[in-house]
Amino acid sequence: MSPARIGILGAGAAGTAAAKILQAASPKMQIDLFTRTGEQPFNRTLVNKGIAIGLLTPAQATLPAPGATLVCDTVRGVDPRTRQVQPASGETRGYDGIILATGSRPRTLGEDVLGRDEALAAGRLTTLHSPADAAGIRDRLGELPGSARVLILGGGLLAAETASLLSTAGHDIALISRSTLPGCSAFGEHISGELLDLHQAHGATYLGRTIQAVRTHPDHITIVLDNGHRVEGDLAIIAHGTLPAAPSPWNGPDGVPVDDRLRLREAPGQRIYAAGGVASHDHPGLGSYRVDHWDDAAAQGTHAARTLLHDHGLGEDPGAYRPASTFTSSIHGHTFAGAGHPSPRTRARTVSTDPALIVHEHDEIPVAVTGLDAVPLVHQWAPRLHHPHETTTPPE
Repeated sequence: MSPARIGILGAGAAGTAAAKILQAASPKMQIDLFTRTGEQPFNRTLVNKGIAIGLLTPAQATLPAPGATLVCDTVRGVDPRTRQVQPASGETRGYDGIILATGSRPRTLGEDVLGRDEALAAGRLTTLHSPADAAGIRDRLGELPGSARVLILGGGLLAAETASLLSTAGHDIALISRSTLPGCSAFGEHISGELLDLHQAHGATYLGRTIQAVRTHPDHITIVLDNGHRVEGDLAIIAHGTLPAAPSPWNGPDGVPVDDRLRLREAPGQRIYAAGGVASHDHPGLGSYRVDHWDDAAAQGTHAARTLLHDHGLGEDPGAYRPASTFTSSIHGHTFAGAGHPSPRTRARTVSTDPALIVHEHDEIPVAVTGLDAVPLVHQWAPRLHHPHETTTPPE
């Protein structure tokens, strides 16, 4: 019997983690690892932490080769019935199993925002998702004779971390958020309040505001808010989260629906799996959700690969996937840490106020934990997530 041929679409955290697991378990397995045409696999955590602030070049953020056959050919579509992959080059390939790990793309401003396209074309308005985005920000800031005024559009984790990094680099930051308490649904009210205090101590904040228009000038940009207020800056960075970036037929806004083993939900026997920012999970109480951060993408890639091995008779059933990976972010000299996925439908329970630690529960079961300057406590709680008997007493 010839070894299985596996196609992994996407060479980021989820794809490379899956490739490593498959190779370790079955060295003779034929693995094609697809990336976008002209793109080397890169570590997305270094886009804002390294490239945008000039600490790293895009080449220094590339991932080491995982050992699988790297195919630099953007995948346009997949035939789920035949497991045929259709790359941009036109060379159709068939596989015994496919792992969809194509990640995400950045949300931008809506089409109803006047002047959006002109600002994007001029480079005064940008997302921060790829090495190219980051290099453009680095170059734009480097052209200025001194510090810049940078407008951060958003209030989530990427917005907070990027605002902190650029502020530390000496730039003047203004944060523009649709929420009056940015991050409250994900972080909990207590931590969000502390983060907001940090932002307001390091720059201007415009809260509870939506963007009506963008005006591009030869030497600056103007953001027009819904109350008519105009905010001027040298550069505006969109940090409104992400959307899944899946090939056809899953290339809508919802991603690839998966079951609790990360198999394709509509056809679990088809040996098609999804992991990382492209995967759409379903929880009976929390609804559909995606998790789009690096460590959890790697955990999902690992889980999907182990499910694939099990389905090919090469390993044990890995059980149900539940998000429990930890993550950290440095924000204005403080460390925000978390584990799991704090869905807006969870109940935030304050375990500690000094340091701040919030446990996010569903039906009295902890599904996530977040903390500020509480890294050891977050790491103690992480293994206890999704276990009902661990809800009453915090770890000592």
